[in-house]
Amino acid sequence: MVDSYSRRGRVFANGNWSIWLAIAFILVMLSFRSVDIFSGTLPDNDDLLRLQQVRDLMAGQNWFDVDQARMLTPEGGEMHWSRLPDIFLSAVIFVARPFIGQSHAESLAAVLWPLTLLCWTLIAFTSALQRLGVKRAGQLAALVFFATSTAIYNFWPGRIDHHNFVVALTITAFAALLSPRLSARSGIVAAACIAAMISVAIESLPYAGGLILALGLFWIIRGHLEATRLAAFGLALSGFALVFYFGDAPGFGAVRAVCDAYGNAHLAGLISGGCLLAGLGMFGGALDSWPKRLSAGVGAGGLTIVIGVLVDPACLNDPYAAVPEQVKLAWLSAVGEARSLFYVWITDRSHAVMQFGFVLTGLFAAGLMFWAAPQGQKVSRAALGVLLFISALATIWQIRGTTFSHVFAAMAAGWLFGYLFSGWHKRRGSTAALVLFIGTICVSPMTWKVLSQAFEQDPQVGAITLVDNSVCLNPAHYAALPDQPRMRVLSPIDLGNSVMVRSPHSVFAGPYHRNIQGIDRVTDLFLGATEQAHAKLVAIGADHLLYCRGLGETVRYARLRPEGFASDMEAGRVPAWLIPIGDIDNSEQAVVLYQILVD
Repeated sequence: MVDSYSRRGRVFANGNWSIWLAIAFILVMLSFRSVDIFSGTLPDNDDLLRLQQVRDLMAGQNWFDVDQARMLTPEGGEMHWSRLPDIFLSAVIFVARPFIGQSHAESLAAVLWPLTLLCWTLIAFTSALQRLGVKRAGQLAALVFFATSTAIYNFWPGRIDHHNFVVALTITAFAALLSPRLSARSGIVAAACIAAMISVAIESLPYAGGLILALGLFWIIRGHLEATRLAAFGLALSGFALVFYFGDAPGFGAVRAVCDAYGNAHLAGLISGGCLLAGLGMFGGALDSWPKRLSAGVGAGGLTIVIGVLVDPACLNDPYAAVPEQVKLAWLSAVGEARSLFYVWITDRSHAVMQFGFVLTGLFAAGLMFWAAPQGQKVSRAALGVLLFISALATIWQIRGTTFSHVFAAMAAGWLFGYLFSGWHKRRGSTAALVLFIGTICVSPMTWKVLSQAFEQDPQVGAITLVDNSVCLNPAHYAALPDQPRMRVLSPIDLGNSVMVRSPHSVFAGPYHRNIQGIDRVTDLFLGATEQAHAKLVAIGADHLLYCRGLGETVRYARLRPEGFASDMEAGRVPAWLIPIGDIDNSEQAVVLYQILVD
């Protein structure tokens, strides 16, 4: 086994220059997007808030406090984000700031972090492919499929939210579990990645469970060969779970009685599960057949789940059960990543085809991959199938699951291309070439992007308003805000972060589920009558209103309530108690700041 590893198991042994070249090409192509970042643009609201969180940390905010004091929601701007991504970003800013200034240092960090994570992910991705027995042509194809799938968006320059970090940790853990050496070291690496990914984002929980399930599958099939690694993994998982629980935000004790972040229930599950796995590895020698090991593994998994549920039963509840109906209608249903596949199919069919079509072909390819596996590869390829299936279910529940399902689908699709390419290379001829061509077309994510155009619907059909918000988010529209005296600015939810990050002013809402009361207050204002809007603004202490006609959010409000405040503002019917600051621009998607007159 060691000889085999030395020849082909190492990531880039034997002069795999083509793999390095492909990775370098992907990085270079994405780096061209850096120009927008240095002009002050960030791709997403969450990237803006991550930048603000880093600024707060560098300004002296407590490591365990990630709340946003200038988000004036009834909940106090409560947040729950991990501090781990802040370490790299703040380090780059700290080092670069004396040489290039604060703004450019922030932009440099926002470019380097996702590209660094992408390089890391692609190396782990290729390592996993090699350990799955994917041929060189298949590895190159998989890199192309990954780079043209939805998953690559999370690695664009400026994407400093946590999704890319979690993908890097997930693929690294998977590559470690595929190590042919079955060493304790690979178990420790996988455990560290799993604990870290749960600490960074609880959305990674299904994939963490899938990775643990994969290791359990390896132990059930291989028996004592996996004992040392299983024991090391279990002990390391318990240890790293404690490290990240006490070392990462937010806070301790009752503050961690949460389900939407790394909380007490998750800690209990990781520690108990880790100890049980370690026990199976160290004392499971008597389990001398796979049925016995299967029974023991199922028992350990069931007990772990029971312990986690007993610590915090609320984690079994619907996370959106307490959300008011108005917020569900006006905001939550329009949050793109939180929509179910069925909802997307009804309201935006082309998007559903584009996102899930590649997942379906990946599942098909994974099935063929397992069927064609040599005896020594079947269990590893079964693990890929498990992870792809779990991520496909997550995608059905919430479309954000494509962040992971497309990565695993790219692995399986790459194998299929390599398999067909090998067949063509051996047999040649027009038939083999045609099979290779058709197979490539079928498994490529670009094919599904093209096919999705045939399913396009009228933008007015369904609940999603298809509007380009980039003009409303243009940093140039906010350049004058810092020169104004301190203000309390009411803005649409999707513009709150832009105001907060680009000025010292306070806002009243951001697009975050922990601030539902703040979101409810803003949606009530824009959906309500214009005659009542003034009193509502004065009641919450707002002294200015920022508005951008044509913003997708406010267009949606106007469609929902044609008689409401947002509808009047969209039509240019600005009430007399709103006085524009500076020259007013009545064109579409122009950001205008108004002073609110107080009687």
